[in-house]
Amino acid sequence: MIDHLIREIKSIDAFTDSDIELAKSLFDEVSVAKGAHFLAEGQVSHHIAYVKSGLTMHYKIHDGVEVPCDFTPENQWLAYLKSFTTKTPSDMAIMALEDTTLLRLSYNNLQRLCELQPKFLALKNHYTELSFFQNTQHGFDLAQLSGKQRYYKFMKEKPDLLNRVPQYYIAAYLGIKPQSLSRIRKGG
Repeated sequence: MIDHLIREIKSIDAFTDSDIELAKSLFDEVSVAKGAHFLAEGQVSHHIAYVKSGLTMHYKIHDGVEVPCDFTPENQWLAYLKSFTTKTPSDMAIMALEDTTLLRLSYNNLQRLCELQPKFLALKNHYTELSFFQNTQHGFDLAQLSGKQRYYKFMKEKPDLLNRVPQYYIAAYLGIKPQSLSRIRKGG
């Protein structure tokens, strides 16, 4: 497991070195090539993951077009909790936008981890709540902010993604047309 993740885990609760070793033993490292899926629409999600390197995109297909719902770069958790928690087929897909290395944890290993060390429930709850807050804020932004305001907020909050995510995906994520994004970027 990487140092960044260990520091994050220890910042949530008083995890010991043996707690960390237990967690490390339950993760496996996997690679997802650019353009390949961590989760395809219609599959049941059996894993969550921590992005060690790379970049992924949650998206849905609408009228034959990929509509991004979120981007997950390195040092962040990756999951589609609806499918993972309910064990139902996913109505969303998660695709690698770059070659991506993940530290993956299965549903069964997460349950086992929380049973063996209940402090990991606090970690699970922390990240579930954070995901909820972020999704709620994005929904509010789409409803209340202008396209220009959404783009400037994206620039401020996710500057590292500006040159990594294709502009047509950024436009779709922000709920604006690619041509409008071009005008906004040119100062129009």
